[in-house]
Amino acid sequence: MMYKTATLFVVVFAFVGCDDEYSTVGGEIIENPSNLELEEVEVTAYSKKLNSVQTNNLSNHLLGVYNHPIYGQTTASILSQLSLPTNNPTFGVEPELDSVVLTIPYFSTEGDLDEDGNIQYALDSVYGNTPIKISLQESNYFLNTLDPEADFQDSQKYYSDQQELFEENLIGDVIYENDNFVPSSQAIVSYEENDEGEQDTITSGPALRIKLPVEYFEKKIIDKEGSSVLSNNNNFKNYLRGMFIKAEATAEDGTMMLFNLKAGDAGIELFYTTEVETTNDDGDTETLRDPRSYKLSFGSTIVNTFKGEYPGAVLQAIEESNEDSGAEKLFLNGGEGTMAVIELFESEEQIAAFRENEWLINEANLSFYVDQDFVAGIDEPSRLYLYDLDNNRIIADYSFARNFVQDGNENNPSTSLTSFSTPLEIDEDENGVRYKLNVTQHVSNIIEEEADNVRLGLAITQNINITNNAAVRNTEAVKFYPAMGIISPKGTVLHGNLSNDEEKRLKLRIYYTEINN
Repeated sequence: MMYKTATLFVVVFAFVGCDDEYSTVGGEIIENPSNLELEEVEVTAYSKKLNSVQTNNLSNHLLGVYNHPIYGQTTASILSQLSLPTNNPTFGVEPELDSVVLTIPYFSTEGDLDEDGNIQYALDSVYGNTPIKISLQESNYFLNTLDPEADFQDSQKYYSDQQELFEENLIGDVIYENDNFVPSSQAIVSYEENDEGEQDTITSGPALRIKLPVEYFEKKIIDKEGSSVLSNNNNFKNYLRGMFIKAEATAEDGTMMLFNLKAGDAGIELFYTTEVETTNDDGDTETLRDPRSYKLSFGSTIVNTFKGEYPGAVLQAIEESNEDSGAEKLFLNGGEGTMAVIELFESEEQIAAFRENEWLINEANLSFYVDQDFVAGIDEPSRLYLYDLDNNRIIADYSFARNFVQDGNENNPSTSLTSFSTPLEIDEDENGVRYKLNVTQHVSNIIEEEADNVRLGLAITQNINITNNAAVRNTEAVKFYPAMGIISPKGTVLHGNLSNDEEKRLKLRIYYTEINN
């Protein structure tokens, strides 16, 4: 059995969830123990590179180019359906299309007013500030909602490595192209005529906002009034099958942005005028041009694609991770990225030995120390997420933390569920920078024969409150991966169970009290 024991004398101990909750093996609860003992158990941990992840079930999507100091350059593009707001639209008498604007709001934070009284904004979830190329082109690839290979009984899955297939199905000329795109934090200002005929100024948060060619949408939408292709969304989605928003690098670095394409302001809006007759003050009839708009939303099926290659040395280190003995370093990266697999106990015999001890387990945790020599100066993720990899579900400690939220921060991704997953921190012993994951309930359940000794998956998360998992393919022994890890371009490198630094080596730490002392 591979572990060692030390005795700790403590006055105050921070328990999980609330002060009166203890996990016990053997059924007895001892309140306020005056001393605790520590069992350090060797674990096995290794990295897994994900070759293809499902991306059509994401809440948000990445677009752009990001050059990670460790994992190299990644490019993210988007294929999306478009959706009619109404069936059988009518555009009035002699409609004239004036302009077409694509809008996708950035995540942003409202700040103070400037000297002119204008609201200032700070962009969130924008990584980098170097120009990139963005283009827009019509896709002829039909995005199914249901999988025809499963007799339309299962939802269709689309994956991050399908960009080549999508590009083979692009048709027509490029609709829009910008070789020097950089996101702007400026507010979007527009004008709208009120009931008194005066112009109101409308200010909204910053957005990717580009003008598209009128001719294309005039032929594609306005001229199709009354035709079957605009009669309902099923026909429309077969007629205009999608738009491919492609990002490309123009330099080594770049800029990547996280978007919610289903936000209310997102879509392609057609601004046009139509003839209306009105009566003037003299009682005469006049024909005027009345301004109107028609907005196409992004559809229900949106697919993120990723392209990029890891540097050779990093890829080799990941591939050399040993499932039997573990690894010196653990590589975690978002997107079509890399995760770690954690195996807590080496055998049933080891678990049986713990069971015979009849300990009161006060806390069990995994401390993942950042390999600061390897990743010095990078922008690291703030949170990590641990889940049951074998069964694609949360572990007991996540559920426990969710049920005992008491700080009012349950919806804040940076501060919620900290009793389960501690944000990146300097540890109390100044041993380095670490993430701490609580597995008290999970370990207790294994020892009490209430849970199996499953493999645990460790991943970056953009939002620890969301636990949806995405399908994984072409990756041995990994079937599901947290969706919130896909939408982050960040990465880090951690000390593994074979780290050369003994103090930072990954171990399972079990704090317990002897019941029969």
